[in-house]
Amino acid sequence: MPTFWKAGCWIAITLTDYCSSEYYDAARRLRNIAFECVLRLPTNIPVILTNVIATGGPSGFAEEHWKAVRHLARDRGCSLNSATLDCAPDEQVRRMALPSRRAHKIMPELRRTRSLFDDGADYRNRFDNSGSDPHTTGLEIASWVRATLPL
Repeated sequence: MPTFWKAGCWIAITLTDYCSSEYYDAARRLRNIAFECVLRLPTNIPVILTNVIATGGPSGFAEEHWKAVRHLARDRGCSLNSATLDCAPDEQVRRMALPSRRAHKIMPELRRTRSLFDDGADYRNRFDNSGSDPHTTGLEIASWVRATLPL
């Protein structure tokens, strides 16, 4: 199961100034290349994209990206499942304070000003992973996705 979008964003972040016009241009180009490859895959191969889609950003890029994801699902002729992960605000701050993360200082403001969204998904589910480890949450999501597949 390919998971590639997050990697594409990290490439753009690594090679450009984050949130600059160069960043968005690189992210779009990487997305287009990746989506072209996905469209060549057999439709029975599931594709998993990881990302945070939230309203309220200054560029509108998240909304634009979500629209591209919806078009990818349509062009593949497959359903679009949206598994939204959330956790208690204090747990999120704790996780974001890890040295490997960089958004912990702005997280309270982001939670206040932005909303996670998945408009247009065929199947939606929200998973509170406040007390779960990544493996357990992954199993829960996989079970839910399997339950949405046609018999």
